[in-house]
Amino acid sequence: MDKYTALIHDENFSTLTLNVSRYPKSLAYWEKLLNYIVKASAPICKSTEPQLLKLIRCTYSSMLNEFPYLENYYIDFALLEYKLGNVSMSHKIFQRGLQAFNQRSLLLWTSYLKFCNNVISHQKQLFKKYETAEEYVGLHFFSGEFWDLYLEQISSRCTSSKKYWNVLRKILEIPLHSFSKFYALWLQRIDDIMDLKQLSQLTSKDELLKKLKIDINYSGRKGPYLQDAKKKLKKITKEMYMVVQYQVLEIYSIFESKIYINYYTSPETLVSSDEIETWIKYLDYTITLQTDSLTHLNFQRALLPLAHYDLVWIKYSKWLINSKNDLLGAKNVLLMGLKFSLKKTEIIKLLYSVICKLNEYVLLRDLLEKIESSYSDNVENVDDFEIFWDYLQFKTFCQNSLYSSRYSDSQSNGLLNKELFDKVWKRLSCKEKKSGQEILLNNLVQFYSKDTVEFVEKNIFQKIIESGWEYYLQNGMFWNCYCRLIYFDTSRSYLDKRQYIVRKIWPQIDKKFAQSVLPSLTEFCQSYFPEEMDTLEEMFTEEP
Repeated sequence: MDKYTALIHDENFSTLTLNVSRYPKSLAYWEKLLNYIVKASAPICKSTEPQLLKLIRCTYSSMLNEFPYLENYYIDFALLEYKLGNVSMSHKIFQRGLQAFNQRSLLLWTSYLKFCNNVISHQKQLFKKYETAEEYVGLHFFSGEFWDLYLEQISSRCTSSKKYWNVLRKILEIPLHSFSKFYALWLQRIDDIMDLKQLSQLTSKDELLKKLKIDINYSGRKGPYLQDAKKKLKKITKEMYMVVQYQVLEIYSIFESKIYINYYTSPETLVSSDEIETWIKYLDYTITLQTDSLTHLNFQRALLPLAHYDLVWIKYSKWLINSKNDLLGAKNVLLMGLKFSLKKTEIIKLLYSVICKLNEYVLLRDLLEKIESSYSDNVENVDDFEIFWDYLQFKTFCQNSLYSSRYSDSQSNGLLNKELFDKVWKRLSCKEKKSGQEILLNNLVQFYSKDTVEFVEKNIFQKIIESGWEYYLQNGMFWNCYCRLIYFDTSRSYLDKRQYIVRKIWPQIDKKFAQSVLPSLTEFCQSYFPEEMDTLEEMFTEEP
């Protein structure tokens, strides 16, 4: 039996394939499946069965479709094709990966350039690749390996050393983690100069003469004058070194040393709040430098570990809008954010605004319909409260912002129509079985306008009281929310609110729940009705 037949009839393979089909958003299942196929196919070479190679390629490709930020898997896939002699396919895979990162993946570029060094003989064509990489990742804090590769290829392929000097001098102005190494290399190159004429490779004759007072046509081209010229160059370089090295130390100590995750994290992986905070501060710092290429680069870096958090996508798009007036770029960032981010409401709201400014209403309609259809009819039953709340916000946003005739409901009350209000009630009816119930009540109080207070009171608070649900009735937060609902009703006078709360709401509280309810009500009174503190204590203090 050949390897392909044995594999597809393997029980473990069937289980792994089934897991992937059931849970396509689980990276762990994809990795197990791919590793199993590769191991079962080993050694993979040109003589490997075509069907087996097809299966491997299909698995790699499908996995990268689901998780386009997996740098290492693009590299593994590309090098596999190279091993099989498919150079053109390797190029395409590397380019596919770079496109997924908007060309801003240092790891992909360094791997791709190493590959190009072996397969591209044409000097101009190769250096075009390096120039493109420099544009996108040259400012990366850890781009030392890329610059090493660049200088190495210049040394081995260029007869003139001028290009080498130009690139090296450029590096000295960039705050890199390995900056000192390049500074030492520059000093060494200066020491190797044996003739004044060679100084013209470092910079122009005019600059040497005007700024450094060095005349390369001086008769004593190899004597003391040359040594003095070298000292001047080293002094100028040292001054530059002090400035850049300070930047390096600052960036490393404040930001880079506190970042531990520089790779894609799956939705199942949580990133610590400290690391998220570090990235946000780092991005703020980067923005202040006003170097667009670096800002784009660090945003892309931040998205590797934080792709499933909406805050980076929003921050990136707002920078594009406010600082660059790039609505199209912001739109593309937000659309990508919708694919990755677990929380989508804020992204949708900002995207709505951007698309409207671009007058792309057809796209907006299609987008909203797609998002709406992605939610099930039973969203109120999800375990994650945030998902449910995001759903409510999104639906109300659609209802009140776009296509009002389509989303309008004759039975709508305030911000939530009947359909959504029913989902709220179903969620609340789950009581302790679902999380976020207190948050939901608190949000509802803030969610409604003045003309809907009566509706919310009747259909939420009074309905819960009538149902006798002790989960809420013994919870001080429930009564605190009820009181605040009335207090913030702008249609009532202060006296009316006070009397209604004291005479109508408080008497409905069963005194057996006094101990659990009193702290929250006391907090409410201290904030809004301090004059009723005595009344509250009298009502809920047991008689001797």
